Amino acid sequence: MVDPSIVFIDGTHIKASANKKKYQKEIVAKTARIYEEQLRAKVNAEREKLGKPPIEEEDDDEPPKGEKTVSTTDPDSGMFVKGEHERRFAYEAHTVCERHGFVLDVEVTAGNVHDSVAWDAVYDRVSEKFYVEFVAMDAGYKTPWIAKKTLEGGKIPILPYTRYKGGKERYRHMTP
Repeated sequence: MVDPSIVFIDGTHIKASANKKKYQKEIVAKTARIYEEQLRAKVNAEREKLGKPPIEEEDDDEPPKGEKTVSTTDPDSGMFVKGEHERRFAYEAHTVCERHGFVLDVEVTAGNVHDSVAWDAVYDRVSEKFYVEFVAMDAGYKTPWIAKKTLEGGKIPILPYTRYKGGKERYRHMTP
């Protein structure tokens, strides 16, 4: 009954039982992206071939800091901002389904965690358990790291087309 040859990955927000006016701000260390170290190594290898000096890693003893809104009633949830005016504490369930709608795996995170951050854990678990050929994802998962890891794993990523978001001057030469 289950056909995991094509899987669909998406996240949905679940409203937390937390008052959005009861929170505190916390300073947290920003985490580095997984792909950053690998990308730096490849760029430095290319720079070495061209006779250029390598790009140095930032040798700060302290990682960069960021600010995070934490609920005092439900600290596991995260502040989710939807549009300009709507702010609430929520969770996000990153769900993997197959073509008949059967859920294969779920990863629950705080509502302020981006889709692409939670993707690694859920993708790795599904890839271990099932033979997957195609992975369909929405635009939140459209990052170079996700495309690279999916292709290197022998799977075909199915990602949406997104329009060019830059200025119109790029296409000005094409108009009559």
